[in-house]
Amino acid sequence: MTDVAVADDALRVVLAPNPSPMTLDGTRTYVVGRSRPVVIDPGPALDGHLAAIETALGGVCLGAIVLTHGHADHSAAVPELARRTGAPVLMGRGALRAGLPASAVTRWIAHGDVVESDAGPLRAIATPGHAPEHLAFHWSQGAEGGAVFVGDHLMGVGDTTLVAPPEGDLADYLESLERIRAAGAGTLYPAHGPPITDAEAALDRYAEHRRVRIEQVYDALRKGGAARPGGLVRRVYGPELDPALAQAAEGSVRAILGYLERKGRVKRRLLGLYSITG
Repeated sequence: MTDVAVADDALRVVLAPNPSPMTLDGTRTYVVGRSRPVVIDPGPALDGHLAAIETALGGVCLGAIVLTHGHADHSAAVPELARRTGAPVLMGRGALRAGLPASAVTRWIAHGDVVESDAGPLRAIATPGHAPEHLAFHWSQGAEGGAVFVGDHLMGVGDTTLVAPPEGDLADYLESLERIRAAGAGTLYPAHGPPITDAEAALDRYAEHRRVRIEQVYDALRKGGAARPGGLVRRVYGPELDPALAQAAEGSVRAILGYLERKGRVKRRLLGLYSITG
């Protein structure tokens, strides 16, 4: 069953019933505004979830549908919601995935573009890293710098999110954390998990987690010798790794190896082996 919560007078949160190890308790669809609202990340194409979004809209004219990125747990409901409401669909330019045809996108937006709602403007922040087209949206309403809708760049629980090639890029991810920080918002609204009410601390925590993982992967190569990504997963994460997260962990290791290779600290050898340089 889809849950609808009222975060404040101008923000409603619709939680999709698609829990998993990767989506936590489900995808959060945000409805910003009352009389001319904007929907951020319509989520999965589930009848009950679409009905809950329409209930949250309360029969008013939807101003726009915006996407943080095109992954299906955020975008699959877009074509049907757009058909029902006639609202334009806005997203960052990037790879279109199954279920979201190019014809579904009304306008491509980029860093600095503004989407208007009756509750105030939403300014796009380019946040590649999880996905190349990923955008966050700074909502400057209220005190303490407002809030940023961060999509999958941060999660509401823990200190990590998926950054894995070919879509994910770790250098981009770290730069995007700082771009979010520069917005000066006190609150972050992730697509998965509860609101983050201490943005600065969370951004520090996520950046530090990546720095630690980078050095763990490097040390695993330095101490244990050349290895493939799968072997490094076992060295870094150990036997306690949840099998459901093994593929994500290997993707993270691959992203770190690509980052270290570009920094000149490791090199890729024959047969997919990696070793430290020097």
